[in-house]
Amino acid sequence: MNIVDLLIAVVVVTILVTIILAVVTYVAYKLRLSREPTPRDEDPNALRYFVSYDPAASASGADSTLGRLDRDVAELEGHAAEA
Repeated sequence: MNIVDLLIAVVVVTILVTIILAVVTYVAYKLRLSREPTPRDEDPNALRYFVSYDPAASASGADSTLGRLDRDVAELEGHAAEA
């Protein structure tokens, strides 16, 4: 086996390994895409992490701050339980 045959073998093996790695990478990518969570059917304009603050309701004293906080925490826990 001379040097040319050896180089041809190295090139062919390198090409085959590259093709195999490309296929494995593509399969891994597709598996990762299939595991992504589906988007929720919520209002896209809704606040996700923050609670709206209404200064008029706070000034009127219609709802105590502690009661409003308890209600908001319970609502957020309900959302977390659904997820």
